[in-house]
Amino acid sequence: MAFDHEDLDLVRAPRRMSADDAHERWRNSTGTLGDRSAYKRLWDRQARDFDVASLAVAGHTDEPTMDLTARGFIDTLRATVGLDRNDVVLEIGCGIGRVGKLLGGECLQWFGADISGGMLGHAAARLQGLPNTRLVELSTVGLQEFPEDAFDLVYCTIVFMHLYEWDRYRYVEEAFRVLRPGGRGYFDNYPLDSEHGWNVFTEGARYPIDRRPAHISMASTREELGIYLSKAGFEAVRVVDLPNQLIAATGRKPGQGARRRP
Repeated sequence: MAFDHEDLDLVRAPRRMSADDAHERWRNSTGTLGDRSAYKRLWDRQARDFDVASLAVAGHTDEPTMDLTARGFIDTLRATVGLDRNDVVLEIGCGIGRVGKLLGGECLQWFGADISGGMLGHAAARLQGLPNTRLVELSTVGLQEFPEDAFDLVYCTIVFMHLYEWDRYRYVEEAFRVLRPGGRGYFDNYPLDSEHGWNVFTEGARYPIDRRPAHISMASTREELGIYLSKAGFEAVRVVDLPNQLIAATGRKPGQGARRRP
């Protein structure tokens, strides 16, 4: 399902609440680990309120902080895989459009894909006035809604920690398919061998088995991310450390090809 900017009947007006109330409603909306792979239901439940949605996908509820972190990520893209004003770009798991709000002004076209229609409703409100952006609701894990060889850059940030490993690889495979020859891919997560990644792991381990939240973060290893890209067909695969306690795996689809609009 595609979201056009005029579809404002799909958008709930943001209703502000206190940070404490947002945290409490977020905790109550997350479900248990058994629901983890029911991604659409899980994330739609967290998208009922704008503040809860913002907290769930960005860790913040205020626009200046979201813009600051989005600008930092755009700088990371530029440093790791490059960014060109003629790029047609796809974000996997765009949430409320935190990055797209700024990146849309720095590329030819920006597409935001997410499995949660509720999250995309909030994104549509935030992306008004950016005619070169488009939002697409995914029916399930994967990028079936997009054709082959369509994008110059596909990236996925602050998403893999919420996915099972099989689904992480599925998105890498699909990113390879929809990239044009010569296109670039970027995928990040917390590294298990870092202090922060190990804290994420041990915090999750402390939950009683039947009470682990469905959204709970799960770290990756450097080898894991590199293997995903290599097995999917990427070349020039690198796994790099980022200043924000993440690691990113990057690669390029072999060949060179003309741009094709999705």
